Amino acid sequence: MEKSDYVQIIIDNVSVFNIKLPNRINGIEELKSYLNAYDVEILKIIAGFNNNFLNYFLEHIVNRDEENFTELIKKLEKMSYLLGPMGNLTYLTSNQVDYVLTKINQLELKKINEEDISLIADEQLQKEFGREIPQYSRAQMLENQISSARFYLSEIGYKAEEINKRIVEVREDPSKLDELFNLPPKEIYNLPEELGNIEPDPTTSTNQNSEGNTSIIESHIQSIKREIGEERAKKVDEILSKIQDHIRDKMTENYKKVYKQMHPDRLRRAYRFLSDTKRKDKRMDLYLDWFFSTHLLENIELKVEHWQVSSQATHGNVGVYTAGTSFSRYDPIIKDFSDSKLSKVIKIARKILQNPTKRRIQKLGQDLIAETGFDEHLYFTD
Repeated sequence: MEKSDYVQIIIDNVSVFNIKLPNRINGIEELKSYLNAYDVEILKIIAGFNNNFLNYFLEHIVNRDEENFTELIKKLEKMSYLLGPMGNLTYLTSNQVDYVLTKINQLELKKINEEDISLIADEQLQKEFGREIPQYSRAQMLENQISSARFYLSEIGYKAEEINKRIVEVREDPSKLDELFNLPPKEIYNLPEELGNIEPDPTTSTNQNSEGNTSIIESHIQSIKREIGEERAKKVDEILSKIQDHIRDKMTENYKKVYKQMHPDRLRRAYRFLSDTKRKDKRMDLYLDWFFSTHLLENIELKVEHWQVSSQATHGNVGVYTAGTSFSRYDPIIKDFSDSKLSKVIKIARKILQNPTKRRIQKLGQDLIAETGFDEHLYFTD
């Protein structure tokens, strides 16, 4: 991915995590300028931060002339592997993670390991509850790690039967645990079982759908139609004009209606993708339909719950809100998909639009999350 893609992912994360920027950072544009000063490898690390780590970075590191900046970033990266959903300490609460982060300057890079971080996290519980917290036995710790591995493997497409078989091997030989977290994800374009009962869409092209499917699409388009401010409308028209000049007759009326409702930042991204593609290339059609379908999808608002991934976490302890799933944040990763893979992802999105449900949208979102490897998961509630 390009440098600008990582910057945009970080900006998107600030929005998704609902993080309030510190007073010393004067808005998103100023944050972008600070991020653009970092090299790609640093941005790649920051783009993978979850809520706790990104918030800590913004509060204590960004825009600071730290002599040990690189070391701090490496510490955060190492800690995020341990404390994130794929790490062995995923059971720690959000308060414990925040407490561990306050100790980062006191830790040597080589001292950031599972045992030492666990001890620091226990300190937070002792402070909170005022009593000694019993240490986990090795067996309990292994079971916590297995629980994390089970969740991780299910998220990247492994079936229960295969997961159980691998976990039996780990219980017999715990040294094989790390292998579970290094398994490659199953391909995203395997059609989810949840979509198996939907009649196949003959094509992904918007102007060739059947009358019934066209009616459904038109209904979605009408649902996103809203008035936008004069300044934003002017920006959108300028970018859309450039897109039309490049793609010419491929700009259907439905595409135009949906693209006019996009945020200018995403529309610029769409223009970059399209302008780098030859007009007669199949990839052009795929990009057009990706931006079209996912914009409609992310405007279907659902009741979602954002919570820390943990073998001991319980639903409802962080909060529920209504929002659409931000599929636009996955624009950068689809650029690396093959034509076949991207075509099948769009096919799934199209099928979901025919009959959208929480479970179907959740499945596609989770598959795309698995492709990024980032520490974020959305769970849908009733």
